[in-house]
Amino acid sequence: MTYHKREEPLKKLLIAPLAVAALALAGFVPSASGTAAVENDTMSTVAATAKCKSLTALSTVHVRKSASTKSTSLRLWYKGTKGCDIKGVDGGSYKNTCGIPSYHYWRKVNYRGTVGYVPNVCVKYS
Repeated sequence: MTYHKREEPLKKLLIAPLAVAALALAGFVPSASGTAAVENDTMSTVAATAKCKSLTALSTVHVRKSASTKSTSLRLWYKGTKGCDIKGVDGGSYKNTCGIPSYHYWRKVNYRGTVGYVPNVCVKYS
């Protein structure tokens, strides 16, 4: 019986980090109140994610800190994977991106917990 008592606290220690990791992959981050919230400016609760407009990347693209190709890349959004649309924004011009010679419209997105900007022509609603 002593063996099971030692095993139980270990299971509890493993469950919390796994739950946090699963929420992070889904685009949620824990808040100070202990509830999960979507990390962006228009969807602040778990319930709001049902209203998420799903986007699919048409090619692998950089998620950037601001709507400019000169902005820092926060991460890569891989071709065929899904993320959440937040809003469209006018930004810096980009050339020869995702098969388009030149354009300037961007999408603010939440991709796997990272909020940033991608060229509009590199994603489609799915």
